[in-house]
Amino acid sequence: MKFIHITDIHLVDQDGHLNGGVPSTQFSRCLEDIAKWHSDAAFCVISGDLAEFGRAEAYQVLKSHLDGFQLPCHLMIGNHDDRKVFRTVFTDDPVDSNGFVQHSIETDAGKFIFLDTTKDGADMHEGQLCTLRLNWLKEQLISAGDKPCYLFMHHPPFDIGIPYVDDIRLVEAEVFFETLGHGRNIRHVFYGHVHRMTYVNWRGIPFTSLPSLNHQIPLTADSVDGEFCDEPPAYGVVQIADDQMTVHYNTFLQRNPLHQT
Repeated sequence: MKFIHITDIHLVDQDGHLNGGVPSTQFSRCLEDIAKWHSDAAFCVISGDLAEFGRAEAYQVLKSHLDGFQLPCHLMIGNHDDRKVFRTVFTDDPVDSNGFVQHSIETDAGKFIFLDTTKDGADMHEGQLCTLRLNWLKEQLISAGDKPCYLFMHHPPFDIGIPYVDDIRLVEAEVFFETLGHGRNIRHVFYGHVHRMTYVNWRGIPFTSLPSLNHQIPLTADSVDGEFCDEPPAYGVVQIADDQMTVHYNTFLQRNPLHQT
């Protein structure tokens, strides 16, 4: 089985500029590359920060791009998103019984669980999993039994050594970890938010993240004269087999030919 992971697209209005890039152009080029080379994927996940300012215009841009995209897409929200505004545009996207933008799907490869870690309130950037959301996750993990489980979330529950994002990670890390204890076969957790490629093994559970499609956060702040940097964007191509899971970080804008000399 193959699926695609994208995160932190930060759309504004069509052709609008943000932090040195044009998010809609980057997103369009990403979808074109996926359609050309990975049309056999089962689905695509976009794990939050869909819109930079949480405005309806940005969600309409996202909707227009996805209307012509051939893969089913599972949309998640992040700290830059507005849950209420998102739901006015994506009216058919699944939510849980409490209105949070989270759901799960069953596949031959296992159960895929998509979490809503967005904290309510204006200009709130740290992650949140309230009791209602954690109870929902607990139920999903228990019902999965021994099936392989793959989780997706926007905010990580741990520090990665970059204060800029460590200060706004998931707040309820300990109770989240306790809740994960109800899962008998958690294989991997995918996350966004940090605008970097990372692999983290947190208390025995493997996590991976991806760069943003628009702007990146430098590993060392003093290495660039700016808040962000132009390290290359990438999307993930994930392949699941009976005895292996592989994540390819596909830097789709840097693929120029070279020849052996």
